[in-house]
Amino acid sequence: MKIVLSPFKADGEVCAPPSKSFAHRYIIAAFLAGKKCAIENVGFSEDVFATLSAVKSLGGIIEKNGDTVIVNGRTPVEKATVDCGESGSTMRFLMPVAAALGIEASFTGRGKLISRPVEDIAAAVNGHGATISGHTVKGKLVCGTYYINGGLSSQFASGLLFALSVLSGDSEIIFTGDRVSKGYIDITVSVLKEFGVQISETLTGYKIKGGFTPPEKAFIEGDWSGAAFPLAIGALCGRVEVNNLKYPSLQPDSAILDILRKFGAKVSVENGKITVGKGALSGIEEIYCENFPDIAQVICSVAAFSSGKTRLTGIERLKIKESDRIAAIIDTLKTCGVRAEYDGAALTVYGGAPKGGDFSGGKDHRTVMSAAVIAAAADGLSTIDGAEYCAKSYPSFFEDIKLLGGKADVNI
Repeated sequence: MKIVLSPFKADGEVCAPPSKSFAHRYIIAAFLAGKKCAIENVGFSEDVFATLSAVKSLGGIIEKNGDTVIVNGRTPVEKATVDCGESGSTMRFLMPVAAALGIEASFTGRGKLISRPVEDIAAAVNGHGATISGHTVKGKLVCGTYYINGGLSSQFASGLLFALSVLSGDSEIIFTGDRVSKGYIDITVSVLKEFGVQISETLTGYKIKGGFTPPEKAFIEGDWSGAAFPLAIGALCGRVEVNNLKYPSLQPDSAILDILRKFGAKVSVENGKITVGKGALSGIEEIYCENFPDIAQVICSVAAFSSGKTRLTGIERLKIKESDRIAAIIDTLKTCGVRAEYDGAALTVYGGAPKGGDFSGGKDHRTVMSAAVIAAAADGLSTIDGAEYCAKSYPSFFEDIKLLGGKADVNI
């Protein structure tokens, strides 16, 4: 779906969508706990629907009541085909979970999902009573010591934490190599602790004592990775207020607030509301993005309007997301007349005066939304192809653009 977006002066308030990161984790934790738990403020993006569907395939008893998901335990399942849509979190979290439950499971998906790497989780699991070969899980995990490479994705460690928590006994995770995006592992640990799992962090990883004592209710906070886009619009073309955000937050993407401050935007936090206003923007010498790769694209959208250079490092993993996001950033900025270069270690954006253009979303929700941020402040009309892909994480994104004063001829 191609839309037309005009530049506009932003002045308004939106509600941050519920956190996708927390939603995945609460749903899986409640499923593993095996008792009734009501999860409130669930945002029904495509990725969250993928986790709900996948958990049902593995025996979850789930009902939906408005924005609340009620997990009523689980039933035994011997074999399952698990469709993860395009959600990498769903697949990487649930492959080891299926192994822990002794379910012979075949995992499927759409788009680039099946080509995204899972070898590290297979290497960690195999030899512990279960095997992962390709996208097929067989056998049943046993307690023990698990070694995992933490250098590619934090999702592998989170999947192991879920799996080992449901085993009756003690286990340990030991990281080999680097540990990237630790903030997302911290979210997993916090959710599991809320569900009564005993986890202690060590110098090399985690010790886990299996067993759940779940709460009757859980509430999902707002999503910083989604909120980063309207907040960036505030920094570029007016004033934007976003509520339903927790600050400070375990979500690594909450770093967007300090980054916008460093660019020169006017930022305030008061009574649970985050307000960002336009300021005189200057490039940032270096932004290390390894712990928050999902906001790298929107950072570059702001950098495009900032005087001087902005240099992003720690972005290598952007190549293996829903698209090659490094290439997408360079292409998006080229479309609006801004130069960006990647030398294999860092991406440098040379700020300028972006023009409206014909942007390709590349079938990637974050590329589409990053282009919309540019279009909101660029000189001239813009077209953006792929508005429908926002449903993956932020279904109401273009409706929120309208609430801020934008005129987008789209109704998803």
